[in-house]
Amino acid sequence: MEELIKTFGVIPTALTAIAAIIVPFITLVLGRINEDHKVKFEYRTFMVMDEVRGKYHLKNSVLVKEGSKLHLPKSYEGLERYIILNKLDENENFTDISQFNYLLIKTVDKSIIIGGYIKIKLSNDEESIIESSLPFMLPEDEVYIPLDIDYGNVSHRKYGIKRIDVSYQLQTGQHMKYKSIRSFNEKENETIIKEIYSIKKFHLFYRKIQNRRSKNMEWSYLNINKKD
Repeated sequence: MEELIKTFGVIPTALTAIAAIIVPFITLVLGRINEDHKVKFEYRTFMVMDEVRGKYHLKNSVLVKEGSKLHLPKSYEGLERYIILNKLDENENFTDISQFNYLLIKTVDKSIIIGGYIKIKLSNDEESIIESSLPFMLPEDEVYIPLDIDYGNVSHRKYGIKRIDVSYQLQTGQHMKYKSIRSFNEKENETIIKEIYSIKKFHLFYRKIQNRRSKNMEWSYLNINKKD
């Protein structure tokens, strides 16, 4: 009997010793999981898009943020060659007028953007496609992408955007997607924009984390230093 009592007395002691080892370990693992989740949530970064009109290569555009990047996609190469070949870039009547269309891309929040890819479908007659990789983007960076493709459409015509798809990776390893679908409301004479942000879960599928609708606002760059 005494031996039996001693045996059963040892079991709680052993369980207590095991618990003393396992519980802190579990607490540490759960703490790290929770901390990792908080960091990923804190560094979740969104992209904001806007259509703007500006001068050729955005020269003398005082509202352009210092350090902003002008990214020239392959679809712009033909127009650029035409401009240089005909020396239009030396003509102030051509370069000093806000007649060029650009897509402005801004990042909002703390993460660095890497491995970005963008696909833009224009609402012109051909529904032209602009595809390009995005440059390395720091928090609060701004990137401009020309939307003009043909010289004949540079002046007096604004390209509309029908759809934008962007995929990118954050410095935390998270993969995100941004989708913008635009439709023109003739009755109200305005563009309705539906924006969707998604994040990749478990390296398997993308889950929608934000969905919103808004109205497009057009604006142009001003040169407040230029005298009339």
